[in-house]
Amino acid sequence: LGEGWREKLEGFEEAPLAAASIGQVHRAKTLEGMPVALKLQYPGVADSIDSDISTLSFLLTPLAPRGLFLGTALKELRVAMVAETDYRAEARMTERMRELLASSAPAFRVPRVAWELCGDRVLATELLPGVPIDQVAGMSQGVRDSVAQRIMILTVRELFEFHLMQTDPNWSNFLYDATADSVNLIDFGATVEYSPDFCYQYATLVRAAAHRDREALVKVSLEMGFLTGKESPEFLDAHVAAAFITGEPFAAKRYDFGTCRMTERNSSYIGTMLKGRLTPPPRSCYTLHRKLSGAFLSCMKLKASVECHDLFEDAFRDLDARHKARLAASQQALLGSSPERVDAVQ
Repeated sequence: LGEGWREKLEGFEEAPLAAASIGQVHRAKTLEGMPVALKLQYPGVADSIDSDISTLSFLLTPLAPRGLFLGTALKELRVAMVAETDYRAEARMTERMRELLASSAPAFRVPRVAWELCGDRVLATELLPGVPIDQVAGMSQGVRDSVAQRIMILTVRELFEFHLMQTDPNWSNFLYDATADSVNLIDFGATVEYSPDFCYQYATLVRAAAHRDREALVKVSLEMGFLTGKESPEFLDAHVAAAFITGEPFAAKRYDFGTCRMTERNSSYIGTMLKGRLTPPPRSCYTLHRKLSGAFLSCMKLKASVECHDLFEDAFRDLDARHKARLAASQQALLGSSPERVDAVQ
């Protein structure tokens, strides 16, 4: 921000409000009087990422089972870490998400960006009130269910409507403001954009799991690259069983995350899957599964009962319509002809 950075602020608290591995956050106030969270990146963090990943690889490779595909996982971790050090990109993603969720206030709020206080290693956003959602666990069942419902609504909309997802499920990135009954969303450094085709394929995978349709699940898993077609019967059984468990919330009108034991039940298949996996998951799934597992774990932490079936089916219906419209437009453009000829080709 330059030598005279204090002159750009009405106030600045020296003691950090919060701290993490790549930086710390200070409470400040703009000249216009808006309270802001001023995130400052530690010097040298971005430059040390490659050496940190190399050290992890050296330490973990001898210990990692082959089916973990550690090298691929570390490559994706590096991409994510580099993205999180780009504070200007995070500012842009914050504004995009604020625009996408503008009509959802007060259920959700996204902070404004104070661009005059942003730089390569400094990010200033409106300071929003609230407690991390893990603290909601001590509140009433009604509040817990409401907050968890919104977490699932956000997750489904991000993936299947926006194709833009904040993939860091840290509880401190979701602040519940009881006074306004608002879930305030912060920290968009791990925001990832997915292609419409990938989101549609993943939606068909989730739907197959929710409907317990083994044939459809295996078919989409092959198409997406989760499977090669050469896996053992034991691995296939484990793959399908774990997917069916994970799809349960979208099969029930109201799903009780407090009693589901999802992680415990899925853990029984980990050994078989690590031993028998022949290919790493699709690259996009590393960040996506981080967010999905975090959303489920948040709902479990809150012991919430959530309506997921209709939420997903409505999203899938809209996504399917957009997918078919996109295919039709693409076919018509390729043929350069009338809709009648496109129908004939279909």
